[in-house]
This record gives sequence, structure tokens and C-alpha cells, in this order.
Amino acid sequence: MSSSICVADEMLKIAKEKGKTLTPLQLMKLVYVSHGWALAMLGQGLFEDRIEAWKYGPVIPELYQAIKAYGRDPIPLGNIQSDSNNKVPEHIKSFLRSVYKSYGHLSGIDLSNLTHLPGTPWEKVYEQGTRNAQIYDEAIMQHYRILLRRSQNKAA
Repeated sequence: MSSSICVADEMLKIAKEKGKTLTPLQLMKLVYVSHGWALAMLGQGLFEDRIEAWKYGPVIPELYQAIKAYGRDPIPLGNIQSDSNNKVPEHIKSFLRSVYKSYGHLSGIDLSNLTHLPGTPWEKVYEQGTRNAQIYDEAIMQHYRILLRRSQNKAA
């Protein structure tokens, strides 16, 4: 299991390969969505960092602290850590590529809106004016398993 920062770094590398950049809001939501799908599809999350319900959706405070300085601007591609101590396994890199393929074209606001839909883990725990209500992996996993079943039923 990696840290959310390692997962974010890998997501930035994927965007760079595609000739794209990501804003902090996009990156935060892509890391969260990746974690949710990993819980549902792989049976384990991508990181153990705390996830909290903030005004604009789920936030990983450790990752937020690392990227908040960029505000609404794209994160410079030169800031990608190419040699991290906590390597992301190849099967997770492949998994992250598939998540990026599905969600990487969305804006930060679009991704944030996805996390605000009725019934989402964020919606169930968010209280206006608070920033530290924890969103537990169990709730995230249940939500993404429902989404997985729905997508499988549509494909059938």
C-alpha cells in the first residue's frame, strides 16, 4: 500500500504522458476516486491516509497540504517526483491508468460534483462548517461496489 502522495504522483505522471496537466482539485478527486474503485474492485485501498468530508467533497488532508500552494493553477509537471522511496506497484499503475482514462478528462468541478451526489459517502457525513468528519473506507467501498454492480448490469 502506498501513500496518497505516491498515488497522486503516479496520477500526475499519467497525465504528463498524455500531455495534460492537473489542478489540485482534479488531482485530489482523481486520487479519491481511484481509492474508491480500488476498494470495490481490488478489495483493498490504495493508501491508509485519512479522508475527510470538506465543503468541496472528500479531501485527503496529507495530500491537500502537499498541493494547496498551487491553488487553482495546474501543478507544474516538473514537480513530479520521479524517484520516490514508496514505489507504486505495476498492477496499481495499470489500474490508475484505467481510472485516468475514465475520469481524467473531467474538470475539478465536474469531479467534485460526482462526489456530492445523493448517497455518496461524502454526502452521508458532511456537515456544513466542519472540515474533519472522517469518511471511512468501509463506506467508500460500499458506494463503489454499488457503482460497480450498476455498471455491470448496464453492460449485461
